[in-house]
Amino acid sequence: MKVVEKDFGQLPDGKIVTAFTLENIKHTQITAISYGATWQSFSVERDGVKQELLVQFDDLAAYLDNPFHFGNTIGRVGGRLSKTDYDINGAHFTLTPNDHGNVLHSGINGFDAVNWHGEARNLGTAAEINFTRTFDDEFAGQLAAQVTYRLDDEDRLDIIFSGVSTENTLFNPMTHVYFNLVGKDQDISRHKLQIASRQHLEVDNHAIPTGNVIDNQNTKFDFAHLHALGQEHYDDAWLLDSSRQGEGVGLTSPDESLTLTVDSDRNGVVVFTANPDDSSDIKTALAIEMQTLPDAVNHEGFGDIVLPANETKTYTVTYQIKKSEDK
Repeated sequence: MKVVEKDFGQLPDGKIVTAFTLENIKHTQITAISYGATWQSFSVERDGVKQELLVQFDDLAAYLDNPFHFGNTIGRVGGRLSKTDYDINGAHFTLTPNDHGNVLHSGINGFDAVNWHGEARNLGTAAEINFTRTFDDEFAGQLAAQVTYRLDDEDRLDIIFSGVSTENTLFNPMTHVYFNLVGKDQDISRHKLQIASRQHLEVDNHAIPTGNVIDNQNTKFDFAHLHALGQEHYDDAWLLDSSRQGEGVGLTSPDESLTLTVDSDRNGVVVFTANPDDSSDIKTALAIEMQTLPDAVNHEGFGDIVLPANETKTYTVTYQIKKSEDK
């Protein structure tokens, strides 16, 4: 494994943002930067040519003005919260709304807009980047958070989130990463998607879950079998099958020569189609956000995102690259 550390840019306050790059024996590379603990690059080598799989930026300025949250670590709570006032087993707190009276991606308290402490190390057949930071904000408790990116020689990437708080609080972090397996300016409609799910969440006109869970069959949400995304727009949450035999999500290039599988130890995935270029309606980016179902704290049966005081919670998301030439 190869590990490289270098400066990525300087913040307005003068602090340096550091980029950490890991490269395995197959020349697969990942880069994460300390600002926002952001996943900045994920590339594979094909026929001697580097192929970028993320929709990403190459300069810090773009990440400082990043309304789509490209590559950011999101927390303490990813997705939308329908309420601003909470009492978590005696710990009361109020959040500032930032999205139609709701809270999106933790609002002003986000993991994404701060510079983390980072370090990287070579483990032999794997290498990892560790980001750490302590948060003392509108959420209850002082939270010590860690995000680890671990790449191995078999083209497996694990992203591991952990947190421990001084008070009862909420914890549902995720990575807001966007993929395009054929190039970040290309139409994604011919990408093929599979989701191990039979149900999705009903949402209101502000994308807030109503509490109802709807069957996917015979709807645009049915990705039980691999098929093209098409022209539909998605900003929706699927309930993953707890009894699934394979990965939670699979994304395949149009020619089926490259597949990315994604899985996690949580019950949901949000899929979001986007285009950072407002001048075009063509969707060029697909976000795959593995998390406990959005707004879970406000809906019975959606999952537990409460982090009890002085207990550590750890979540893992696994990404696996499969190339046709490796078969």
